[in-house]
Amino acid sequence: MPLKRQLAWVIGLLAFVPNLVVVLPFLFSSEGPFGLGRVFLLLWLLALAGLAALAGYGLASALLRSVDELTRSLRYLRGSGRTLAELSLPTPKEPPPPEIAQLREGFEELLAYLRELLEAREATYAALTHDLKTPLLAALRSLEYLEEADRIGPVRRKELLRTLRDELYRSYLLVENLLVASRLETRRVQPEALNLRSILEDFRLRYAPQAAQRGLRIEIEGAGQARGERLLLERALANLVDNALRHARSRVVLRAGEGWLEVEDDGPGLPDSLEVLSQPFRSQRLRGVRAGSAGLGLYVARRVAEAHGGRLENLGTPGQGSRLRIWIEPMRP
Repeated sequence: MPLKRQLAWVIGLLAFVPNLVVVLPFLFSSEGPFGLGRVFLLLWLLALAGLAALAGYGLASALLRSVDELTRSLRYLRGSGRTLAELSLPTPKEPPPPEIAQLREGFEELLAYLRELLEAREATYAALTHDLKTPLLAALRSLEYLEEADRIGPVRRKELLRTLRDELYRSYLLVENLLVASRLETRRVQPEALNLRSILEDFRLRYAPQAAQRGLRIEIEGAGQARGERLLLERALANLVDNALRHARSRVVLRAGEGWLEVEDDGPGLPDSLEVLSQPFRSQRLRGVRAGSAGLGLYVARRVAEAHGGRLENLGTPGQGSRLRIWIEPMRP
């Protein structure tokens, strides 16, 4: 039953029942089964019932007028054919009650939040197109040169193959980070007991060839335990290690403790605050930051830490390298 009808029934009954209680004794005390007094009382009760029904419907309509207006506004939004960026609730014809005003404010906040999500998605698509286009175009140019491999010589051919591999690896990392970011938005973390020292040992072996090519050494310090989803934490840590290897001068240190993982390098340090750099695709606008290299990577690292109940923190000194730590708060089994 609609709310207006229910409210009309309640108001009508509240108006009619007291009159019925007062009239009933006189109705049964009238003389004769068809006495004039009884007929008059019956007609009076019918008139009261009709008046109570009209009063109930009128009061219910008046009380729910602002609700009906809000309902029409929402129906208008659904059928207006406008884009999300253009949607807004029409101004009410009269000031609504405080409760309805709060409800309208909640809908306006929801629309604003959806507009922010839409803007972020459009920015993400634009940045993704740009960041994927750069390595893919470089890979295509390398392939074009490789078509002339017989004339460019074996040394140049190997250089082009390394370039092709690096550019395709950049594209792979970008897609991998996008998948992790999407996964964090659609499902909860599946925690398990983790040996953080073992994870660091695996990373040292994985990145040893890349570090050797750049004349860097990878060191490991500390040990610890934590509960978390290994694949997500490894993706976050890989982003930090990739950034450290890209900017380090001589060494990269991987550390672990009870409930945290850390990556330190002796490079120039972060070009801006971690809060700015960890916004998706924002860091590509900063001088000295390669497109697609840091923005999404630090964003994913931050989101992974937050999904585990922790945070991403920069403990480094400005101008003296970066020291990024992923805190993993204790989680329930």
